[in-house]
Amino acid sequence: MIKHSVSPYIVVIFLTMLGGCSVNPMPVSEQKGRYSYDFNLKWKFNLGDFPGASGVDYPDEDWRMLNLPHDWSIEGDYDSLNPAGPAGGFLPAGIGWYRRYFEWNPEWQNKRVVIEFDGVYCNSTVWINGVELGIRPNGYIGFSYDLTPHLQQGKNLLAVRVDHSKVPSGRWYTGSGIYRNVRLAVMEQLYIPAGGLFIRTPEVDKKSAEVAVDLEVINEVPEMDEIRIIYTITDQNGRHQADNTQVVELVQGENQTQTILELPDPLLWSPDTPNLYYLTVTIASGGKVWDEYQSSFGVRTISFTTENGFLLNGEKTILKGVCNHHDAGPVGAAVPVDVLHRRLKILKNMGCNAIRTSHNPFAPEFYALCDSMGFMVMNEAFDGWEAEKAAFDYGLNFEEWWDKDLEAFIKRDRNHPSVIIWSIGNEVKKYTDATQRKLTGFVKKLDNTRPITQGRGYNGPAVDLAGFNGHGEYRNGLKHFHEKNPTKPIVGTEITHGMQTRGIYRTKTQYRRRDYPAPWEIGKPFSGIAKKVFLVEDLTDEELFADINPLYHSSYDNSIVRMSIRDYWRETKDLTYFMGSFRWTGFDYLGESFSWPARTMSFGVIDLAGFPTDSYYLYQSIWSDKPMAHMLPHWTHPGLEGVEIPVVVYTNCTSAELFLNGKSLGEKPMTDELRIIWKVPYSAGELKVVAKTDGEVMATQTYRTAREPYAIAIDMDRSILSANHKDVVHAEITIVDRNGVAVPGAGNLLNFEIEGPARLIGVENGDILDLSPHKVSYRKTFNGKCLAIIQSTGADGDFELKVTSEGLKKSSVKVRVKPSQKPI
Repeated sequence: MIKHSVSPYIVVIFLTMLGGCSVNPMPVSEQKGRYSYDFNLKWKFNLGDFPGASGVDYPDEDWRMLNLPHDWSIEGDYDSLNPAGPAGGFLPAGIGWYRRYFEWNPEWQNKRVVIEFDGVYCNSTVWINGVELGIRPNGYIGFSYDLTPHLQQGKNLLAVRVDHSKVPSGRWYTGSGIYRNVRLAVMEQLYIPAGGLFIRTPEVDKKSAEVAVDLEVINEVPEMDEIRIIYTITDQNGRHQADNTQVVELVQGENQTQTILELPDPLLWSPDTPNLYYLTVTIASGGKVWDEYQSSFGVRTISFTTENGFLLNGEKTILKGVCNHHDAGPVGAAVPVDVLHRRLKILKNMGCNAIRTSHNPFAPEFYALCDSMGFMVMNEAFDGWEAEKAAFDYGLNFEEWWDKDLEAFIKRDRNHPSVIIWSIGNEVKKYTDATQRKLTGFVKKLDNTRPITQGRGYNGPAVDLAGFNGHGEYRNGLKHFHEKNPTKPIVGTEITHGMQTRGIYRTKTQYRRRDYPAPWEIGKPFSGIAKKVFLVEDLTDEELFADINPLYHSSYDNSIVRMSIRDYWRETKDLTYFMGSFRWTGFDYLGESFSWPARTMSFGVIDLAGFPTDSYYLYQSIWSDKPMAHMLPHWTHPGLEGVEIPVVVYTNCTSAELFLNGKSLGEKPMTDELRIIWKVPYSAGELKVVAKTDGEVMATQTYRTAREPYAIAIDMDRSILSANHKDVVHAEITIVDRNGVAVPGAGNLLNFEIEGPARLIGVENGDILDLSPHKVSYRKTFNGKCLAIIQSTGADGDFELKVTSEGLKKSSVKVRVKPSQKPI
């Protein structure tokens, strides 16, 4: 029985858990009834299989000490003989063991102690004090175990065996190990379980929003039969917005309850205004608070129809999205939050408003960042189902584990306003209507507020949105489907595909099937699709830029799979039945290489180092409203003096004027061609574009011809870190001449040295053919640039990054590391 009343009860806002831990850790997140320890520091690790290593007395003195998150594959060498092969980017896999000692805390007496893993790849087995707690095959979804019955006073041992010996286990680079965060949570025996709070806003208008709450409470306290549940909503500045109280009669075990709060004058969530609210739920009886649990949420409405398209808060919105995999170049799958934040900022500046989690759940911090930064998410659960797509992938475990993993996934993410679409699979091999119905029905029981799609599952009867991958890029492919299914909205789950390499140009168009076929295209004639693809006119009759490695791809938007970026936008932007699309891909990712020695194929409009290609700026010109102008190629072409070079300008302004050495080469309007081209006889000097709207200068860009490499320029993306083992600074390295002009073709070998409290965690240059390891203190620049990623330790003070290269003027920069404000 539930009784409603208004309560003036004041709650303490739940603090997001951050920080580190020691053998005797301090709680870094504490609220009435529960607290958490960051369990990432001081793990012992050994690569290999060690029978008996789950035991408390197993000798591990010689094991390596490290901090989590940790991906051992990215620490290895690229090798064509590594069994993960092209799918795994030719990096190693294997079996690894982790061990972590911790001391019993008397405050845990009569409480529930739980270990929480956000993700372990893959096939993990966990022990506490030698007692096996369970296994988890899926490497992408979090899980937890109750340690309470097995803890002992004094020293306790947590052991984890990770078995990634059978590879390839995916069609892309997966990583290996405990590659996401770990926490130790302590709570009372009357508590809200993970995923037990579901927040919806079924009715929204300008004056108010109805906030509907479904709550699960677990009662393990004898003779506890009635409690008060206090619900309090605050805004992102901590200001009280609404509250109410329930009096609930409990049974032993699981209890379910619902309530509704009215939120006045709601601030709506959208990519442009990512307003958040916080719901704090406090469970109390008498004078004791048993639990306090908080979740952020947003107020927004979504609608998908063929008549009006996608409406967000009642406004027509086009999904301007990208697909991304979960790795991040030189750090592999163990991605620090600051690295993830940088990647999202780069996408935001491109005009991107949506991300598809291809093809698995991402880390929890990804969704929190999307909520706060304003990205919409197509949240994808699986790549395949019953039939494996890689030799040892999740298909081997699907029938036993799909429901457990899918439930954990939906419950984990359903309060995120950024999540607007669920995806249940991608290019599922031999999928059946029966399984599609089973999965969609399961999802809708847990959350019926969002539509469901499936990448290339458009012919299935149970999905709400028809998801199109490459087949949607053929001429009239979307149109023909719509004619047969006039009420089914379409979303481009992977549209469009194309390849590009930063700083590489060809003036003759290439088509994948004809010029660099994927393994499944070998032997298939281009004539079979020539009338279905969107052909792109050559920029010159003869190729200007010869002797380029065929595994590198042109940045002129002329390395085509089925359609160019410009054709995608022209063909789809005005279709009411097309909700928008997710480009394959935003960032280059490791793995899914077509052949050695390429670590990947260059699908990303941003390379492995996070440096934008020219295609990035093409998207910016069609997706972003902020005035911009971008030219390609660069203007350093020795040996081509007097040769006409196609100079392409992307801009969202109405016209552009080009200048060479101060002389105007003419002003041209922007048209549906979505680019402006001048044929410019090459002459060293200064090339400048001036973009205008209605005659007013809105944006400019200038290139200068570079001379010989002379010095090293370092650009750090922050100047202060915290000594918390987590904060990261990115050092973008550029080779410049005596005048400070970037040298676009430079390939100098750099050496990195760090003095002070920081460590180098990854180096990368974006070259898919550079097989140098990532956890070293050297790297060549590729087309003039390189990235070094540096992370703080637990000590404060200044550190200095020194970068040297033979024959170049050395460079250095200092960064301050301040004491951490959170316990470590």
